[in-house]
Amino acid sequence: GYPNENTMMNDIKSSSCYGLFNEDNYLIAIVSLVKGIDPNYLEIEGEWKNFPSKNDLQIHRIAVREGYHNQKLGDTLMKFAITKAKELNCISIKVDTHKVNYPMQHICLSNGFVYRGIITLKRDEIDPTRLAYELTL
Repeated sequence: GYPNENTMMNDIKSSSCYGLFNEDNYLIAIVSLVKGIDPNYLEIEGEWKNFPSKNDLQIHRIAVREGYHNQKLGDTLMKFAITKAKELNCISIKVDTHKVNYPMQHICLSNGFVYRGIITLKRDEIDPTRLAYELTL
């Protein structure tokens, strides 16, 4: 599944991957956070409140291990991302998700993110379009 091991290893090497562990020190969820400009966000069918800048934090992945869903771990990771963005003096947080990823859409909206439009990823995928959300800090 996604994210795959290679993607996670790259996140770890770039120090952008943060983990959530249970009481047995077992990794149960991850989030990847990257500060700066994401080229995928420069063009949008819609409008950002804050045009992409070096003072943005992007959430690239939130993943929860099977068997740990429906425990609000996505919300926990989103709240961590918001705290981290404030620590890094970011002006906004941007995130995108598939049109059919209803849990992620719910997590975004329930944490104050605003739907801004549709972006198209600059990589070869069957459906490169994503719903784009932003939280102004």
